[in-house]
Amino acid sequence: MPVARPESSDSRVIAHVDMDCFYVQVEQRKQPSLRGQPAAVVQYNSWQGGGLIAVSYEARKFGVKRSMRGDEAKEVCPEIHLVQVPVARGKADLNSYRNAGSEVVAILSRRGRCERASIDEVYLDLTIAAEAMLADNPPECLETISEEAVKSHVLGLEVVGTDPRENVRHWLTRSDASHRDKLLACGALIVAELRLQVLEETEFTCSAGIAHNKMLAKLASGMNKPAQQTLVPFSSISKLLETLPIKKMKQLGGKLGTSLQIDLGVNTVGDLLQFSEEKLQEYYGINTG
Repeated sequence: MPVARPESSDSRVIAHVDMDCFYVQVEQRKQPSLRGQPAAVVQYNSWQGGGLIAVSYEARKFGVKRSMRGDEAKEVCPEIHLVQVPVARGKADLNSYRNAGSEVVAILSRRGRCERASIDEVYLDLTIAAEAMLADNPPECLETISEEAVKSHVLGLEVVGTDPRENVRHWLTRSDASHRDKLLACGALIVAELRLQVLEETEFTCSAGIAHNKMLAKLASGMNKPAQQTLVPFSSISKLLETLPIKKMKQLGGKLGTSLQIDLGVNTVGDLLQFSEEKLQEYYGINTG
């Protein structure tokens, strides 16, 4: 995605914003009576009640999963409300979801450059906004830090005392932090504010990952859901990747990841890092290796 200028990746601030069970949220906005109820959105193909493509968190508590058909979901949770995807000319009509996603993008783009990854997820380059905040109004000089920001999850943060939010508040406002951690703290404050604006203006909740590149931001956005955000400081990256299942990595969830597991015995990114680039090129060719 475009950035302000060529620079080292650890000075960039990238957020991955992931809407929480978005199709369900869109339907809940249309039908407020669905809020707080177990609900799911099903495909236009109604065989066996239709395939579930989004499941509310209330329904997940009963064991309803996206891999189920509607009839199976009703067996697990008889109270579930199944909403069918709109149909136009015999095919699924996703325009209402796309348009709702565009509402979110319009809000996020106020602070940075957006790259829409799908209907319900967006990458946001906050490098310029974070640098501007750090220069003009750094976190360490703020009188108050928003409650939404101090609810952030900071990977690798050592817990001191009994109040985790105070630990986060201290991390965000350290005057002796490295430049890249200060940029990340600015990114956290900006994303917290944007997420509240999205909620206020669209009624949608979203989760986010904030890191120094897209891959790490996407990994982080799914770690704490719904309606939460997770930061990946540079110092936490090695520990995060060491135990991360190889299949969780982008582009390694399919055949290539399976090949790594079978042929090389690689199950985590830590395992993969034991192989040199030259050795991987011997197995998989120059480009893939």
